[in-house]
Amino acid sequence: MVTISIGETYHASWKKFCEPNWKQYADKYKFDLICLERPLDSSERASNRSVSWQKCLILGQDFASGYDQIVWIDSDIMINGHAPDITTGVPLDKVGGVQDESYYDGVFLKRAFKLWPTSIINYTPQEYYSTYGLPGDCDRVLNAGVMVLSPRFHRTILEHVYSTYEEKGGREWHMEMRPLSYEVVKAGAAHWIDPRFNVVWPAEEIVRYPFLLSPPDAPRGLTTRIKRKLQKIGESSRLKNLRAACLNATFQISFFFHLGGMKTDEMQLVNQRPRTWWDVVE
Repeated sequence: MVTISIGETYHASWKKFCEPNWKQYADKYKFDLICLERPLDSSERASNRSVSWQKCLILGQDFASGYDQIVWIDSDIMINGHAPDITTGVPLDKVGGVQDESYYDGVFLKRAFKLWPTSIINYTPQEYYSTYGLPGDCDRVLNAGVMVLSPRFHRTILEHVYSTYEEKGGREWHMEMRPLSYEVVKAGAAHWIDPRFNVVWPAEEIVRYPFLLSPPDAPRGLTTRIKRKLQKIGESSRLKNLRAACLNATFQISFFFHLGGMKTDEMQLVNQRPRTWWDVVE
């Protein structure tokens, strides 16, 4: 199991909220756990784009040669204790990953693009690639936050993506994910695994719990003013409890719970001890 966690604050959050449940999972299924705390590429080109790209370099590291399979996990993911072994059934020559459901759920996309008007508008997998400048000839999207990889079979693909493609701009372009997904899917190398191995909280929040979000047409600063007012009338704790209930309900149906950013205010609301939702409410 490999991840990258760079920066004192970011790494401290990973150590506190993620490492304990990752270690438990690693011990259960006899994985080694490797957290990279320094960039694998310190060039000017690397420093000018997201560190997320450097997941494409892990299969060429010295440690990788000792493994048949490596499980890449983004560092903003919490692992549920009941999660099964993610490598089960994944062939060595295939990249195990979750099909990104965002592009097969009209409800999510309509709400997301309204809430985030600066997003890159793409309603289909084909548009997801073509807006980046890639051919629109693939009909699936692999979420690169969790992948089961083989150094023997996949190093070439990942390093090709790293050396060939550039970051377009902000997070709305999903960093390396568009070209990486395209190259894996186009090569016929994707092996689709249980979607519970990469449950993305922002997508779940938009589809299942939209009442937690500010309306898209809210004036700037309105959310902060509302929060202050609610604190004065004692409603803030109730809203926090509601958010915690939604987060924990989602965590309990997940194997790997992807927060979509190191959101420590939300991570600390997740109760990792219970095994079912009913244990949470008790």
